[in-house]
Amino acid sequence: MEAQPFFNTIAGLSVSLAGFGALIAWLREDPRAWDQVNLWRLKTIVRHALSLAFIALSLGPFFSLTGSVDATVRWGAAALIAVEIYDMILNRRPDPQIWGPAATWRVNMAGAALFAALQVANLFWASVGVLQVGALALLSSPAGIFSNFVRELGQKRVAAENNTD
Repeated sequence: MEAQPFFNTIAGLSVSLAGFGALIAWLREDPRAWDQVNLWRLKTIVRHALSLAFIALSLGPFFSLTGSVDATVRWGAAALIAVEIYDMILNRRPDPQIWGPAATWRVNMAGAALFAALQVANLFWASVGVLQVGALALLSSPAGIFSNFVRELGQKRVAAENNTD
């Protein structure tokens, strides 16, 4: 498939992001225990990144077997839909420790529904470009979660030190 180098790159970036989960494990505030937020972050980063890597790498063999770009794009779109639906099921109840303020959960669910709807439409369109946009959107999830973790590093410790003054 003509776009396979793009998807191979996405797969490589996804596996790299999955490896960043080890950094979360190593740099968390309390190395003896997992708080709800960092545990959710680790699980979501690894789940999204490895799912995306599998989908991106499966497109090449699927195309080789079918010889059809349309069928390959539909396979990729269906796989992205399945990942998103699974994620929506896992997060169907907002945990206040993870989703605070509550509006963040609603925004996440609305974004997930929009993402899935776009890929449902792509089952009919069979557009390589829409599949590429979907892959990038899913890649932004583990990247964004890791970025939030890095941004928050040390904030609790600094806040605690400031409260003791």
